[in-house]
Amino acid sequence: MHDRPGGVTLLIGGAVVTIDEQRRILDPGAVAVENDVILAVDTPESLRAKYPNASEVDLQHTVIMPGLVDSHGHAGHGMTKGIAPGADWLETIAKVYFHGSDDAFWRAESFLSALEHIEYGVTTSLSMTGSQPRVDDPRYAVAAAAGYQELGLRHIVALGPPGGDPPWNYTDVQTNQAHQVDLDGSLATTAAAIDQIHGTSEGRLSCYVGPSSLTNGLDSSGNATDSAVAQMKGVYELANQKGVNIHSHAYKGQISAAAKAFPEILEPRVCLAHCAGITSDEIGIMAETGVSASHGPLTKAYARDRFPVIEALDAGVNVVISTDGSGPDRSFDLLAQGRVAVQLQHVHFQDTFLLPSGKVLEMMTIDAARALGLDSQIGSLEPGKKADIIALDIRTGRMYPRMMLPQRLVFVGSGLDVAFMMVDGRVLMQDRRYDWIDVDSILDEAQRAAEESFARAGVLDALQEHPREWGEVRYQ
Repeated sequence: MHDRPGGVTLLIGGAVVTIDEQRRILDPGAVAVENDVILAVDTPESLRAKYPNASEVDLQHTVIMPGLVDSHGHAGHGMTKGIAPGADWLETIAKVYFHGSDDAFWRAESFLSALEHIEYGVTTSLSMTGSQPRVDDPRYAVAAAAGYQELGLRHIVALGPPGGDPPWNYTDVQTNQAHQVDLDGSLATTAAAIDQIHGTSEGRLSCYVGPSSLTNGLDSSGNATDSAVAQMKGVYELANQKGVNIHSHAYKGQISAAAKAFPEILEPRVCLAHCAGITSDEIGIMAETGVSASHGPLTKAYARDRFPVIEALDAGVNVVISTDGSGPDRSFDLLAQGRVAVQLQHVHFQDTFLLPSGKVLEMMTIDAARALGLDSQIGSLEPGKKADIIALDIRTGRMYPRMMLPQRLVFVGSGLDVAFMMVDGRVLMQDRRYDWIDVDSILDEAQRAAEESFARAGVLDALQEHPREWGEVRYQ
């Protein structure tokens, strides 16, 4: 990881999209940074006069903006994207994560996914350790944070009880021993991971309580089961004890069941991913309690059941855009997924006036930071906030003519346009280069660890081309 430059540094941009309280766009604009903090955002002339001895980074052909914030994803998916075509992907990867993975798998995946976040300009992200969290030992979560730590990104590990009723079955491949974990064991593992991760790396790493489901069981009347109530209480008590946020998935009926059985768990420090199929009453509960919704426009949950994005926004819910990355069929290109989110709503409502570009950028920066409880630190370019900054190259055929910058960024831009990244005042990418990272080593280790884990889990056949891959309409 790079050292911070000494003294004041001026990032001299073509334009600066601040996403501050006034939503200023400075064209031309510049940002003054010292150590890990933003000092000022103003015109180049003003900042040069104020800091005459500052060093400069020339970003004149770019748009400078806050680093992107991906509020929901999954550790492990970087290794399992694209596998098992035409099969049950979730069932396949559960075998890998719970019965075939070792520390090396999670560590290699963390470096691979951290590298992808740098490629796409995502400075802050959250991931559950697995599709459903692996909670038999905190060492897996610690390994899943290693790449983000060493590459200098801001990252949140979400860990907690998996879905369904306990106990949950795992295999420790180092000892070749199968074992089970009950609710108390899953919470104890989560507590240990929080103790080892939260607040480390100069505060860049966090660990939240992350049950796979907000309400992991409903009876035939739609009420939370006894097991679900016990889990909610345990999750809530642990989050209070450790002073951390709660992050989970939620689907139709789960929010209303939680509000009826254990309403204390619904509060502003809670962020719920997907929210597919939720009712208007559940939207009202979220608006009243301050719970945020993390919407993944490309997630399979949305394909099965729509999350009412516009209705929730109109009700006052803090709705943000996330990737749910990076498997099975998507990437961590959060910026590109923003326009997918817009187009889905345009098509659904037959209304192209929905979701202005500025709002979409907010949903991937300041609003996403608020969903994670980090909006006082990141999400906008303002004095006193952390220097988490990206710059996108707009001097290209697809981005010109140079006008209407928010619209250009949302409807044409991609994370691959990011040419500069700074996190916590350290430059991680410049001129689209990150030569300080041993990319070949990261890729080779990911390949080796993935193949070994697939073999141990007995899913090597999931890497085979499906017999109906070519010239067919559907796999099955």
